[in-house]
This record gives sequence, structure tokens and C-alpha cells, in this order.
Amino acid sequence: MKTHGAVAAGHAVTADAAARVLDEGGNAFDAVIAAMWAACVAEPVLASLGGGGFVMARPSGQTPRLYDFFVETPLEKRSRENLEFESRLATFAGGVTQEFHGGYGSVATPGVVAGLFAVHDDLAKLPMAKLAEPAIRAARDGVELDAFQRYVMGIVEPLLGFCAESRKVFGKAGKTGADEFELLDAGVLHRQPDLACSINYLVENGAEGFYQGDLGAALVRGCTEHGGYLTAQDLAGYRVLVRDPLLVSGRKGRFVLNPPPASGGVLVGFGLKLTREMALGAFGSERHLEAVSRIIHATGLARGEYGARPAILADELCERYRLMIGERPLSQNGTTHISVVDQHGNLAAATISNGSTSGRVVPGTGIMMNNMLGEADLSPDGFHNWPCGVRMTSMMTPSLYLGQDGASVALGSGGSNRIRSTMLQVLLNIDAFDMTLHGAISAPRMHVEDELLSVEPGFDDALLDGLSLGNQQRWDCEDMFFGGVHAAKVNQSGDMLSATGDGRRSGHQIIV
Repeated sequence: MKTHGAVAAGHAVTADAAARVLDEGGNAFDAVIAAMWAACVAEPVLASLGGGGFVMARPSGQTPRLYDFFVETPLEKRSRENLEFESRLATFAGGVTQEFHGGYGSVATPGVVAGLFAVHDDLAKLPMAKLAEPAIRAARDGVELDAFQRYVMGIVEPLLGFCAESRKVFGKAGKTGADEFELLDAGVLHRQPDLACSINYLVENGAEGFYQGDLGAALVRGCTEHGGYLTAQDLAGYRVLVRDPLLVSGRKGRFVLNPPPASGGVLVGFGLKLTREMALGAFGSERHLEAVSRIIHATGLARGEYGARPAILADELCERYRLMIGERPLSQNGTTHISVVDQHGNLAAATISNGSTSGRVVPGTGIMMNNMLGEADLSPDGFHNWPCGVRMTSMMTPSLYLGQDGASVALGSGGSNRIRSTMLQVLLNIDAFDMTLHGAISAPRMHVEDELLSVEPGFDDALLDGLSLGNQQRWDCEDMFFGGVHAAKVNQSGDMLSATGDGRRSGHQIIV
């Protein structure tokens, strides 16, 4: 008997995998597992079995829990002259470039495979073979490369052409040499037969097949031969951590957020706590624009001062920042997400990332590895200066919203450093402005970084002119820069379901 549920995700194949599982009687956790497998095939730059992530889960009738399977720093350092750690320039819309680093020396210990099996062991109903079937089929038979995924590939093309294995996966036939590499075109069928075999191998062998089996051995061999940190001990020692989430009270419900060492949930919680007693005015009003832009600015300041420490949620510190923002009358800132809910009240919000990819596909596996050690935002003390054997921090914020009326929402976003502002605004839209799920996600957004206020179209230009953060960049269209929130909602009785995928990141939604 089918399970009625709702899913929102960043690709039709990802959403369809979850919907099929719900239709076959699986619960929300079965569905999110199937969608995570599928995302690693259909969204191959944003999600990978070689990356890391989180699942925020609320089994019906139980307290929420956070599965942390984000990446970990290696157990030992390696001399830098022997590292494969190479700079590559990514090019965004408008010709803006950003430096990333790839190669095996940028790869942190991955956690996605361990996370899939940990959530399955604890919460799923259906066998893993059933849940991985859509992903295996998609990898073997191919997925039509849509315009959004092709755009994402184009941004990191220098990394996708990094080595012979990555050129084989992402390049046109006959154009995979180092000097002739050309990315696949939108509309073509993207087949990944090696990845299909790897997923099938994992279904048969479990997480041990990655961390102690043939796939892990191939990864370690690549690191040893080409200048990576990871060893068999790094893989064997990796563990999924189950954490108590952060709980922050809102005006009409509770926010359930990703706890430390991830920074995103703490910063979003800090911003939400600042707003709780503030007059925000109507959405898009002068008061709203001034207050929210300055709150986002404050989260950036607090991040620099306190990082991911829960101390920033203390009443005294929040009050200090609230006074800085002020209540005075006003006259004058690679990741994908999946949300699933079902009729029984199970909630699952999964955010997974591969960084901007390392450019290294483990030979014969089809698995692209992460480059988290090469992401400047994750290395505040400089590259290669990380402490050994620790879980890295992340801005990813898979969340739940538990309304006083009994309705529950699972949601999250991609968007790198903009996740904190994206999630803050969407959660405020739901809790403070009583918006529908679709309205909360489609409403225009802003972001503040280094005194620059970036604004989507849809706000009053005259009001924007009077904001105290006068250094502004006004965008002429919606863009993935401002995140991509995919959310699903179920009411208390389980008979009303809804979902919204964010158009900024090619969102798809299915109600079963």
C-alpha cells in the first residue's frame, strides 16, 4: 500500500526516486535515502558518494535527531611538496571568477555512504536494494542533462577536466584528452556505468564496501600515488554522529536546526532569536528591509567573532546585537537539498555537498571526491592548517519547523555561505509573515557579506535607496546565488501535504 507523502528536491530524477518509494509503501526516511542515492547520479557536481552531509529526522511521535555525516579532516598531515593541491578558477555568470583547489590533496574523509546506511539502519522500512534501484537505473541508462545541471558543470569545468577519469565522466566522446576536453552539452543522455556498478556494489556490501572494501582501497591507492592525505585508517575510523538539534522558539512555532560543529544552524538560530521580539513590519516594508538586512549583517559579524559556538545564542549576547541593530523608527546583505514528509508525520531534511569537487574521480568507480580541504571558507586558518581527525564545520542547515497548529515543515537549502541568510528569511516568512510554503520560498531575498547588500528583484527600489547598508548590488533576476530552498509540509492529521522546490535551483516537487 502506498504511503502518502510529499517531496521537494533539486532534480526531477531525485524527486521521482523518493516518490516511487513512497508509492511502494516506504516511509519518509526510505524516500529520502532513495533521493540521496539518485541525487548523486542526477546532480553529480552538487552531490556525490565522495562528499558529506546531514539528515535532520523527526520520526513520528519522537524527538528530532540530526545525523551528521559531514567530512572529517585526515588523521595525519603529509608534506606539502608531495601533495596534489592545485588551483583552478571557476567562472560564474557575468564572468566573475573564484579560486578553488582540487586534486587528491583537497579531499577530506567522506561521509555520505556511511550516512545512507546509518539512516537506513535506524529508520527505514524497505531493503536498501529497493531504495538504490532508481539511482542504479539512472546511472546505467542515463539522465538527460538539463540546462541547470549543465550550467553548474560549466562553472567548475576546470575541475571536471582535472584528470582522465573525470574527463571520461563529464566530457564528450572523443574530446576527453587534456588539451581537447569539452563538457557534455545540455540535452544529451549522461550515462555513468561505473557509478552504477559502485552503487550496486555498496548495496551488496554495505558501508564497509566503501570504508574497508574495494572502493575504499581504490581511494586510498589514488591518494597514496597522487598526493592525497587519506589512508585506510582514515576510512576505517569514520563514524556517523547522531546529535541533538538546536531548538529555537519562534512566534508561532519552533525551529529545529543543525547543531555545532556545523555553523549554519547556530547562525540561523541567532538571527531568528534576534527577530523574535522585533517589530518587522509587513514583508517588503521599510522596517522589514532595514531589520532583516542588518540582522543578516549581524550574523556575519557574530560568525567572525564566535564561529559555531552555541554561546551566540545566549540571551545577553543576543540582546547586545539586538541593541546594535536597533528598534528606532527608520527614515532612511555546491550543495543540494531534499525534503520529504509522509502522512504518518515522519519528517526528513537532507543536505549533501561535494564542495566544488576535487576533480578526482576514483578510477573505475565513477565516484567524484570532495574538495573540502580546498575550500577557503572551510579553512579560516589557511589551507593545510586544520587540526587532524575532526569533523569539519559547515554552513548546511537542514531544518524543521514545528508549528503551534500541528503542521510540520522539512526544509533546507544549498548556497554555500548564503545558506544562513536564505534559511533565516524563508523561516521568517513562514513563522513571522504567515506565508504559504510556495510564497515563503518564491519571495525575494537579500544577503549581506563584507558590507555589501545583494538584493533580488521584487523589493521597492525607493526603500532600498534609504537603507543604512548603502553599498548594494541589485540583481535583475532570481539566481542560485540566493540559495535554493526545497521544502515539504504535512498537517497534524496527515491528510494535507504540500511541497515546493525552489526555482532558483531547478526545484521539483511531487505529492504522492
